[in-house]
Amino acid sequence: MVEMSLGQMIEDVKLAVSGKAEVNFYGRTGGVIPSPVEILEEVKKYL
Repeated sequence: MVEMSLGQMIEDVKLAVSGKAEVNFYGRTGGVIPSPVEILEEVKKYL
């Protein structure tokens, strides 16, 4: 999941998927929105 924070929502997402999917976190603070390329590079790490 991509989140503009330090991961406050990660536990909620894990609870929502109930173990049916792997949940990984990519986040940052400071108001800088990750670009699609940055998100894709992070996703590739888990494929």
